[in-house]
Amino acid sequence: MLVERGPSIASGQTSRSTALVRTHYTVPVVARMALLSYGFFKSFENKLPGHSAGYIETGLLVGVDSVSEDALKESVKMFERMGIVSRFVSKDEARRLEPMLDSSNFSAVVHEPGMGYAEPTTTAVSFAAAAEEMGAKVLTNTVMTKITKTPGGYALSTTNGEISASKVVLATGVWSGPIFQSLGVAVPIKVVRHPVAIYRRPDEFRGVRPCVFDFPQSAYYKPEGGSLLFVGSLEAELDEAGSSVDPDNYDTDITFEEVERLSTWTSQTFPIMASKGKYERGYGGVYDDTPDQQPVIDELSAYGFPNLYCLVGLSGHGFKLSPEFGRIMASLVTRSGFSDYDVSVFGLKRFETGKLMRGRYNISTVG
Repeated sequence: MLVERGPSIASGQTSRSTALVRTHYTVPVVARMALLSYGFFKSFENKLPGHSAGYIETGLLVGVDSVSEDALKESVKMFERMGIVSRFVSKDEARRLEPMLDSSNFSAVVHEPGMGYAEPTTTAVSFAAAAEEMGAKVLTNTVMTKITKTPGGYALSTTNGEISASKVVLATGVWSGPIFQSLGVAVPIKVVRHPVAIYRRPDEFRGVRPCVFDFPQSAYYKPEGGSLLFVGSLEAELDEAGSSVDPDNYDTDITFEEVERLSTWTSQTFPIMASKGKYERGYGGVYDDTPDQQPVIDELSAYGFPNLYCLVGLSGHGFKLSPEFGRIMASLVTRSGFSDYDVSVFGLKRFETGKLMRGRYNISTVG
């Protein structure tokens, strides 16, 4: 049974996801998860017949400055060992791949053809519908208000009555804080707001285009559909220095100052947008960040809660890694373990022992 607090599937933060699907991660185990998840999105309709993720393949250009160049070189070596296609390209070749790109601020550029984006609401609805076809029950508009340990497992008090379960998975996202506090379990999650601006591309910039990671400006650019361009921030300061917000009461609009900053970045990286682009709209979404910006995947027996599992603190990686997250959690719950590779590194105890999982870049959410 899925207990969903929203009025419908993907009515919360999933609907605000830019839904990028990429393999460019610098932590080896996360890169492996990303590669497997990418493969799932690529064959989504075969994995779940009758359902779709709306996946579009675009490729990715990663442009860095001298500060990140050595880290990028090490990452590319790792990708080669893992079977992730990633290669350095000249600035001229980068402009051939994206003629509208001004690469003058980049000291090095990597092209990764294996990247794209999906449609977030379609994907989430497809997962839920496929689960229902296999016998799961989905309760929407149902908020869990309390979880209590019982002799046979757990009792969940909800706005639609009480639910009994022998095993429970907390995949509670930005609402995790109060739930874990009520259990007396410390999970260091900060709810951080991230703005996104959406622009209309001119005719010369239409069609399917590669996504771009712009490290010098700490920005990412996602051309969507035939004419839109989504622009967001990769600024580490948002997550490290930003204050935590209330996920039920934060500014979902984009401010003038944020539009101005994102527009400046966009016009510098794609000069045609300065003269012919048009700002359409924007919004603010929130991430459930951990101190190392990696998820918590664990079973909480060590904290006095056997058969209570958690997948929280996804730190902006939730959508793109969702197929592998699902596979891991299913194995943990039904087989009491996951043996394909070591996921113990995502355990909650790492925050107590100081064994955090740091990426190579000082860039937010890239990993």
